[in-house]
Amino acid sequence: MSSACLLTALLAAACPTQTAPLDAAADAIERLYVDAATATRIAADLRLAAREGRYAGLCADRAGFVEALNRRLDAEDPHFHVESHDDVSGDDWLTQWRAEARRTGAGVREVAVLEGNIGYLRLASFHDWEQAGPQLTAAFTLLGHTDALVLDLRRNGGGAPDTANRLVRAFVGEAVSQVQSIRRRSGTRPDPLPRDGLPRYDRPLAILVDRRTGSAAEFVAYSLQALGRATIVGAPTGGAAHMVGDPQPLGGGLLISIPDAAPVNDVTGGNWERRGVAPDLPGGDDPAFVARRHLMDTLAAAGR
Repeated sequence: MSSACLLTALLAAACPTQTAPLDAAADAIERLYVDAATATRIAADLRLAAREGRYAGLCADRAGFVEALNRRLDAEDPHFHVESHDDVSGDDWLTQWRAEARRTGAGVREVAVLEGNIGYLRLASFHDWEQAGPQLTAAFTLLGHTDALVLDLRRNGGGAPDTANRLVRAFVGEAVSQVQSIRRRSGTRPDPLPRDGLPRYDRPLAILVDRRTGSAAEFVAYSLQALGRATIVGAPTGGAAHMVGDPQPLGGGLLISIPDAAPVNDVTGGNWERRGVAPDLPGGDDPAFVARRHLMDTLAAAGR
């Protein structure tokens, strides 16, 4: 055996507790990841990492290994996530996030009526409908008599799809039964909008976005832009369209969440993965002002 091959074998053997999780992650990604060609490439690289002992220097540091593996996978898709059983037991991040809803208005951070009777609604996240529904309903009741609305989704990383769907429903009305389908390796299925939820809002709409707008928040902006229902103002969004399935066990006390589905917009035939949602108007130094001025111009042109 050459010295290089011997070194590779020794490195891999130096941390056998990493080999099984890396191989298991490769198997799960190859089986479940939404894009088959990409799944094959990622899986091959993870198996090579196991053979080479690429992370052997972190053998005694499980948290460091998980962090390094997440960095590697995040370069492929920000919805990948590896974590330990310890991280998801008891008071885990999801439990904490849900508990925060009681202290943060379930994501409804600011509601106002601006000069010119322009409504303003800032949503920091989409919590579960059970928590967010009453807060959003109250906000829409306050905004119900405004002539136009600025929906601020800047720094909104997403959250519960059902809440995002109900928000879209409020802006499109009953004539639109769905805005997208969901594609998995097994096929594509319809994704109908909920039939009820928030009061209808049918006046002009502008949506503020930035590079930290992600996932379900991007879905709202992309869907309403594709329908011509909203003007998007700001900067291109993060580009995280894929959807995550149930965590898969890897052994060694680790779990992996894998993006196993992708939205397919009914109008564009695509989605915002990696590309992000492109704004219709640049936000400049004051995106909220740009959006409000655009809405006032729209109302003036309509004689309102």
